Amino acid sequence: MLLLLFVLSGFVYAQGEIEFEREPDNYNENSFGAKLNSNGWGLDYRFSQRITYRSRYFYEAGFDYVKDAKEIKVINPYFNQQRKFVFGKIHSFQTIKAGMGYNRLLVEKRDRGSIAINANFSAGGILGIAKPIYYELVDSTKVVGDIQYYYTNIHRLDIHKYNPTDVVGKASFFDGLSETKFIPGIFVKAALNFDFSRNVMKSNLIETGINCDFYFNEVEIMAENPKSLFLSIYVSYRFGSKYNANLSREARKEN
Repeated sequence: MLLLLFVLSGFVYAQGEIEFEREPDNYNENSFGAKLNSNGWGLDYRFSQRITYRSRYFYEAGFDYVKDAKEIKVINPYFNQQRKFVFGKIHSFQTIKAGMGYNRLLVEKRDRGSIAINANFSAGGILGIAKPIYYELVDSTKVVGDIQYYYTNIHRLDIHKYNPTDVVGKASFFDGLSETKFIPGIFVKAALNFDFSRNVMKSNLIETGINCDFYFNEVEIMAENPKSLFLSIYVSYRFGSKYNANLSREARKEN
């Protein structure tokens, strides 16, 4: 009998730690995420509430920095101040998003070492922020004796007038700030997330999905490459906490 108990205990240990503490059936969740997109990076916040044991709805808000696939950083080797820049980039573009979504539990966590798998779908509105980029550009030269002098000024980049050797570098962020444009749009997003947290009242998960942004006016990040539709894939790390929605705030503190 003792030998049998020893063998069974070894088998249970090999399968992972049994989860004796079950998460509450009715809980709210606050979580934060940091993500890498195929066209940039972003941060977001999400609040979810229960519909049934396996389904939830959530609200989310986030910030994204969006890049164009054609962006390539270069330097001008003809100047001592070698500052990297993207030739042809005329706007920096960021977005603020807010929306609502649906979450479905596909695979339930069985023990401390297992992973829960969820599917998400969300949609909402976007406020795109396009700020013109100004550059320090060589706009005139003067030859004195055998020496050529270059004179620079701050301008917006005209790719038909200037070439990469005319660019010293980007100007101050504040140049062009008053010319910022706001571009509204909508988004839809589908994703899977994998919750590997060992604490039933905490969330630690990896999420990966597809994002589609549509803007009502064209966005021109790179010169002569305006777009209304942006498709991207992303992966993010999310962390957060759960609490039983049926308990008062005082009771949750005690627990």
